[in-house]
Amino acid sequence: MIWMGLSYISIRVKDMKKSVAFYTRKLGLKVVGKRKMPGELIVQLEDKATKQRLNLMWYAKSNRWYTPYKMNGVELDHLMFQVPDAKKAYAKLLKGGATKATDIWDGTERVMGLVKDPNGIWIGVMSVKKK
Repeated sequence: MIWMGLSYISIRVKDMKKSVAFYTRKLGLKVVGKRKMPGELIVQLEDKATKQRLNLMWYAKSNRWYTPYKMNGVELDHLMFQVPDAKKAYAKLLKGGATKATDIWDGTERVMGLVKDPNGIWIGVMSVKKK
C-alpha cells in the first residue's frame, strides 16, 4: 500500500479576480501563495480552521493544459497527494493499472506525476525536495 496524504484540491477558474474575491470574502479562505508561469496562474488558498488548501488554476489558450470552460467536469483540475517518493508512487500506480495522465515531472522544488482515476479525474502524487 502506498502511504499518502491529500495535499490540495485544484479547480479551474474563468476569472481569477472574481474567484479569489468569492473564496476569500464569501468563504473566508486566505491567500497563502501565488505562482505565475507562462500562460498559467495559480492562487493558493487555505482554510484558517482546517488548514485545507484549494488551488485556483487559470490557463491561457496557449497553455498545453487549457481546455474550454464547459462546466462538464474538467473544472476540477486534479487532486494531489503528498508522498515520500513521487517517482515510486507514480510507478506503483501505473503498474497497478492506473492510466497515465502526464509524465513524471522533476522540478527544482518538487517531483510530481498525474494518473487518471476510473472516471478520468486526474490524481497526482507529489514529493517535495528537501532543501
